[in-house]
Amino acid sequence: MEILPLTQRVESVAHGDGRWEIPVAQPASTVVIARPAKLGFEVLLLQRSSTMAFAPHMAVFPGGRVDSSDYEQADPFIACAYREVHEEVGLNLGDLVHLDHWITPEVEPIRYDVHFYLAIVDRDVEGELVTTEAHTMLWLTPADAYSRSLDGSLPMLRPTQVALTELNQNSNVEQLHRFASDRIVIPRLPKPVVDLNGEIRWDLVHGVTGEIISFDVGRAKQETTGSDE
Repeated sequence: MEILPLTQRVESVAHGDGRWEIPVAQPASTVVIARPAKLGFEVLLLQRSSTMAFAPHMAVFPGGRVDSSDYEQADPFIACAYREVHEEVGLNLGDLVHLDHWITPEVEPIRYDVHFYLAIVDRDVEGELVTTEAHTMLWLTPADAYSRSLDGSLPMLRPTQVALTELNQNSNVEQLHRFASDRIVIPRLPKPVVDLNGEIRWDLVHGVTGEIISFDVGRAKQETTGSDE
């Protein structure tokens, strides 16, 4: 598939002219693993290898695509979450709470339909880097991780940044668990729009209805594959 410049992809999707064929979003799961710490709580992040086709160098929560074996379980997304965490960091998790749902923009060449889950673990849990898809494993407070994403030392995708800012609204793992349990999860889809000046702005829309959730959430680079315009 030819990768058109970003502006052309945005215009093609808006006009439905067929120049850009919207890739199917592949089902996936990711898990925010949180443990108590001196300063509230820490979350586990993996920094992906530079050789990865999707999100190279990026810091992400453990997770991956739903596998064929996951569909043998009652909830393939939850099955995927447990499996991926074990495969990537060697942890066997307890209960999961549905935390969020993001869909990769339609203009991206690689797209995922990702369910986020929360898992609370004990203070002494470490895990180990088992996967070859990442080169570094980090336990950081949400505030520290978000700050490092802004200064460029820990690049990450927009959904990860948003998750960290929302996690940081909670002072401990008990409050975090209540926050996740009470949350109404809706599918969030970043949608680029070319404005009258020819610049791309990003709105956040409901992934099913298309209703705008947030208008003009930023003009920062949103390419999830790490490709340039």
